[in-house]
Amino acid sequence: MYHMFEKKTYKIKNKFLGDDKTHNLWILFKKNKIPEAAIVETTAPDGYSGSIYMLVAAYFNGKIIGVRVLSHKETPGIGDKIELSISDWISKFTGMYVSSIEDNNFTLRKYGGKIEQFTGATITPQSVTNAVKRTVFFIKNIPSKFDLLDRDVHEY
Repeated sequence: MYHMFEKKTYKIKNKFLGDDKTHNLWILFKKNKIPEAAIVETTAPDGYSGSIYMLVAAYFNGKIIGVRVLSHKETPGIGDKIELSISDWISKFTGMYVSSIEDNNFTLRKYGGKIEQFTGATITPQSVTNAVKRTVFFIKNIPSKFDLLDRDVHEY
């Protein structure tokens, strides 16, 4: 089901977004001005070859709309499978729910979770998975902070 959304852009700082930088946050509103979802720039700071920059979109109930990698320095042929142009691995997050910050589904299958790694790589997919979980947890908590969203840069 496809919804048309209005969006409003904010600048945000939060430890759940992987670093202390300012990130873009887009709140998506239904036509009746009810906030329904968010897209946020986030960072997986612990990739194998450094930080992995991503966009994560989710509904406020924790359901993931989608995840995309913006940039990374992961090893070609191994860690670069996080890129949609190379592998569909990143699309497996779509439709998953994050229940809490301790959600054990968001670990690699070899550690008892639901996320399949890719051949030769453990650090990269677990780093991305951790960042997705933290970011969706952050998104789930945005509705309780709407009164803060009238400042230029928000830290919470």
